[in-house]
Amino acid sequence: MKKLIFTLILFAVAFNIKAQQMAYTSPLQDLQHIWNPAFTAYSTNLEFTGFYRKQWIGFNNAPNTAAATIQYPFVDMNMSAGVAIISDKTGPVSKLGIQLSYSYKLKEIFSRDDQLSLGINGFFHQYRFDPSQEILNQPDDILVMQMMNAESKFVPSMGFGFAYFSSTEEYDGDNIFYVGASTLQLLKSTVALSTATAPRERHYFINLGSKFYGYETMIEPSIQINYLDPELIDIVLGVRYELEETFWAGLNYSSLNELSLNGGVILNDVGDKYSSLRIGVMANINAGAISNAGPGLEFYIAYRFDMD
Repeated sequence: MKKLIFTLILFAVAFNIKAQQMAYTSPLQDLQHIWNPAFTAYSTNLEFTGFYRKQWIGFNNAPNTAAATIQYPFVDMNMSAGVAIISDKTGPVSKLGIQLSYSYKLKEIFSRDDQLSLGINGFFHQYRFDPSQEILNQPDDILVMQMMNAESKFVPSMGFGFAYFSSTEEYDGDNIFYVGASTLQLLKSTVALSTATAPRERHYFINLGSKFYGYETMIEPSIQINYLDPELIDIVLGVRYELEETFWAGLNYSSLNELSLNGGVILNDVGDKYSSLRIGVMANINAGAISNAGPGLEFYIAYRFDMD
């Protein structure tokens, strides 16, 4: 019974703590459209993306995140739209939903090639709490059995953001500077179930970087800031090297003591001469308080087609 009470206390803490509440990915710049709707198809590429993250390999009930997205640019209308299906599961808590994004593009704000994008998105998530997913010492206890019923609740929300690009034409001779900021879960609310509550807090994301081009090469230093008012801030420093139409490799370090590596291949003219296929793998380790939880592993694939 003491172990049961202790487990229930952990459930209560897990549901009420103000921590990272949204599905997490490594800071790969190609996934910024998930965090900031203004990055949705910011250039002229139609893009299909798939992503899977397994965190803390070897740790029971560790977080699992999967996403499939589509980004479509309406080139002649200076706008773009996107759809993402996202699944996120950690132990007895899971979320499954759809995310709709829209971005409007203002061109030639400060120069001939720059662009300012303004974006908005809507979240439609089904939250689910299933205590039966926990491993208990006495699962046949009457009190435990009474609390094994799964519960779910549909909770919508929204967010908005902006992004500025000095240019959106890659490998066109000019270096590129970009900066973006967004807020998600703008509509704060509490997911109230009969056995637990989950207060949802606003998330803020800021990212900026530059792309320096050489002969068929690109180096991209970047900074990303994730902030959850008032108790969590994560600053991520990153750098990526890319050889045009061949491969990329990157390194990121988080102020939460997480080190991540990413890399992949770029296959050009797949299906069409204006298309490319990117396949990548990411791995991360934590050197902080949860360093014994095991590494994380992620897979990324994207198919791009230039609509211009």
